Amino acid sequence: MDFSPAGSGRMLVALGVIGVLAILAWQTMEPGQYRTLTLILLGFFAFRVTLLRLRSR
Repeated sequence: MDFSPAGSGRMLVALGVIGVLAILAWQTMEPGQYRTLTLILLGFFAFRVTLLRLRSR
């Protein structure tokens, strides 16, 4: 796995961490406004990671 700044290893680790955080937020937070906001923010971060990976190619 390539962990250089433009490598795919970093992207996979970042998306994996974001995915784990999303699962934990889903399981531990009560349904409502805060959980929705948390999931939207995590989705935004995942989108940013993906966009930066595509832009670095």
